[in-house]
Amino acid sequence: MLSRIKGSVNRAIAPIVDAIAEVGVKPNHVTFAGFLSGIFSAYLIADGHLKAGAALLAVSGIMDTLDGALARRTGAVTKFGGFLDSVLDRYVDIAVISAFGFLGISWVVVVLALSGALMVSYTRARAEREIERCDVGIAERVERTIIIILGLITGYVWQSLLLVAILSHLTAVQRIVHTYKMSLRRPRSSERGN
Repeated sequence: MLSRIKGSVNRAIAPIVDAIAEVGVKPNHVTFAGFLSGIFSAYLIADGHLKAGAALLAVSGIMDTLDGALARRTGAVTKFGGFLDSVLDRYVDIAVISAFGFLGISWVVVVLALSGALMVSYTRARAEREIERCDVGIAERVERTIIIILGLITGYVWQSLLLVAILSHLTAVQRIVHTYKMSLRRPRSSERGN
């Protein structure tokens, strides 16, 4: 949903991206810094330091925005860079959402949120083998991260995780429907698989 304002965000962060590029930082360095921030955020959340965890999760989210912008700005976009970013994002999702279980939130809610977050990613990856783009839905990674951060700051922790669970699965369904509609418009031959 917030991906619609991606162009505005990229323009706003352009001076930061230029400053990072100026000192020779590579996009994969930023990706890895975001990964480490996200993993440490998960540790803090599991340990009960919710606001500190929220702050580091915000840092991780910012890094996740900067790495792609830096790659585009410096002409360093690579297939491996995109792959690495996506894989490390999933590890952060797994760590952060799992941390809620160690915090004492019902594991049922944790599993629903985690499976939903992973299905949002999977449905896009699988759909884009069949259609050109599938970035539709109301709860992409940015939206889920914002909901979690707000929950950690305000104390509505389990409620925010439940909301992430519901919206994630709804987004996965939106992507299934979108892919079905687009496939009808422009069929593409490919083997079915899991």
